[in-house]
Amino acid sequence: METRHFLAAFPAHPSVSKVNESLDLIKTKLKANQYLIAAVLPLSGPLSTFSTDVLQGIQLAVERAREQPGSPPVGLIVKDHDADRQGFLDDLSTLLHEDRPLIVIGPMLSKNLPVMAEMAQKTRIPLITPAATLPNVRRMGNYLFSTALTYGMQAERIATYAAKEQGYRRFCILYPDTVYGRELARLFAQEVRRLDGEIIAMEAFKEGDTNFAPQIQRLKAEDLKKYGLAVPVEVTNPTGKPLSRNEKRVLYTPGFDAIFIPSRSKEIGLLAAQRAFHDIKAPLLGTNGWNSQDFARTADRAVDGATFVDGFFIDSPNPGVQEFVQRHQKRFESPPSLFTMQGYDAARIAIDGIRHGATSGDALHEYLATSRNLPTLTGPAGFGPDGALHRPLFLLQVKQGKFVQLN
Repeated sequence: METRHFLAAFPAHPSVSKVNESLDLIKTKLKANQYLIAAVLPLSGPLSTFSTDVLQGIQLAVERAREQPGSPPVGLIVKDHDADRQGFLDDLSTLLHEDRPLIVIGPMLSKNLPVMAEMAQKTRIPLITPAATLPNVRRMGNYLFSTALTYGMQAERIATYAAKEQGYRRFCILYPDTVYGRELARLFAQEVRRLDGEIIAMEAFKEGDTNFAPQIQRLKAEDLKKYGLAVPVEVTNPTGKPLSRNEKRVLYTPGFDAIFIPSRSKEIGLLAAQRAFHDIKAPLLGTNGWNSQDFARTADRAVDGATFVDGFFIDSPNPGVQEFVQRHQKRFESPPSLFTMQGYDAARIAIDGIRHGATSGDALHEYLATSRNLPTLTGPAGFGPDGALHRPLFLLQVKQGKFVQLN
């Protein structure tokens, strides 16, 4: 879009004719691709790293489609929207009305959804956000879809695993006092109750805390009021004499089945060790904030057996995932991320719709809204009434310094 701004600001510049020739050449090349996908991402701002990951996923999907015999001619337009609001609106309007892509992939942030959703609705061009975690994006317009991993998806999957697959009924929650922690704690508690489970206690801690003893002690106190047991243990000290009252141990048996900790990986190791110190042997459950290879390598035995959920697992034995990882490594000389996968799925789904004859905005919208066998890296999926892509998630467990896929 800087080119158009240059032409408008300097119409008499000696380079104008060359710039116009370049623009005409680009337009000719784009028209050779009958069906256009537009990526509208903040590639030059503070979110550039994540946006680049998304773009690389989109590029892989387009390149993969071009390699397949009989694939429809698909082109990719990339726009950087890290500009002032009015400039962004002008650029987006020009893109939708002049280039007429079949679909737009973007934006990254939930706060940018309303204006883009409104334009998508007016132009009848579907919009897929690859990263905005706002729940129920469809309330902004029925042309809006999302391939992002939402908090609700994580809470539902880990709660279902705990309650239905493990038979757990009672839970405690330890969560960081952040938007991420508060929302996941709330959603997990909601899912547990929906599954006829019970929340014994919930305790928050400040992000960056290293001492969790006060929160753990309050959890124990609440549990002891309900189902927990505290039994004095008669033991002797090394001299063989009976212990004094202050030295006597109390054996605590938790009345709950598991602790849910929607935190980042750096806090889990400390929490797990302090949990063991306070005689809490209940297993740990978590979310995608745990998914760090450093965490897996440095975690001690206190974390072994802990289980969490994520939308992407780079070491998955799934052949489709491994092919994707290898292709990305070869093309970009770096490993893909969750954002890469979400961009890849968005583009791949769009291309699949075009391949099935959805060659207009309305037709592609209908295909996305009604298909329940859309191709994603983790298996067949479909968009729900909320506009979110409901695909299989990964259940991962910590075992001897490694993450192991359970499903």
